[in-house]
Amino acid sequence: MANRAYSTPISTWAFHTVCTGLPALMAPALVALALVALALLGLATPDPVISGRVAHTQGVAQ
Repeated sequence: MANRAYSTPISTWAFHTVCTGLPALMAPALVALALVALALLGLATPDPVISGRVAHTQGVAQ
């Protein structure tokens, strides 16, 4: 019988820790990055009132 039949090699333990911990740390960062990208896209769109396109966006004929 082996001396350590129930022990896990350190490489297997490290691989498991990285594979389960890394996505758990990356997911909130990716969500935050997506929200920042959406906010920047929203800031990049011109204001219809200032640009004079409010009639076109509301469907009102000039």
